[in-house]
Amino acid sequence: MYYVENLEEAAKFYEEILGLKRGWTDKKEQMIGFLFPETNSEIVIHKDETLPNPDITYQVENVEEFCQYYKNQGYKIELEPIKVRCGKLAILLDPDGNRIPIIDLTKFDGQAKYD
Repeated sequence: MYYVENLEEAAKFYEEILGLKRGWTDKKEQMIGFLFPETNSEIVIHKDETLPNPDITYQVENVEEFCQYYKNQGYKIELEPIKVRCGKLAILLDPDGNRIPIIDLTKFDGQAKYD
């Protein structure tokens, strides 16, 4: 997820220069998702300065449950679960302090949702 100043200007870059296909637009949350060919991977641009900007996120079935399991194993969470368009997002820390963003699709019944 990447914060951008101008959503439509940035969208033009991702579509025309990088050749990605617009998969969804959320006008309320001011976000656009772009799909990579032949995968479920996507880049998300947004206007919310409070959201973290992870380069990649790992999809889990349920972020809140995974975070609880992770903490029970003795590991740390840098960012507790927050609401995002598709469900929840959190940032874990591995034993060396590396950030591991995780996301779920709980708002979409576990399935990616495109326009």
